[in-house]
Amino acid sequence: MRTLKFICLLVIGFAFIMGCSGDYGIVKRQTAADNKMTFAELLENWEAYHIYYGKPSFSLPKNIMFDPKNNETRLVGDGWHKIEDQQTLSETISVIQAHWDQHEVMIIEGPDKRLFGYMYCSWDPGVQRSWTPSIYDVRVVDEHTVHVFQGV
Repeated sequence: MRTLKFICLLVIGFAFIMGCSGDYGIVKRQTAADNKMTFAELLENWEAYHIYYGKPSFSLPKNIMFDPKNNETRLVGDGWHKIEDQQTLSETISVIQAHWDQHEVMIIEGPDKRLFGYMYCSWDPGVQRSWTPSIYDVRVVDEHTVHVFQGV
């Protein structure tokens, strides 16, 4: 009887893990193995992206999300504000750089490690960072779309 319970629990646990594993993407640091994207390159080619800025509730803009226009992927999310022109992009960058000392271009990947876009992230250097790979919750909507929730 105990063996049967153990096997049932094992099967349920395995099904749970397999069911959850493919539903998430990640916002991660670029590594030496990546074809590194710089912030200067993103700005130079800003018209090639759908661009959004994010800001936590009752705060200043903190991050900018770059969604490539000419590919089959799409980034969506609640609380992201679309940037339509270069002036708004410049103003948003100025606010971010004036209020946060540290900035980094990170990669937004789907669960299959496919590139979905880039995130220009800022943070307060006074806050201890252990850099768990994602400060954003990235969930799959469909095979071509991920939903990026606002980070902290």
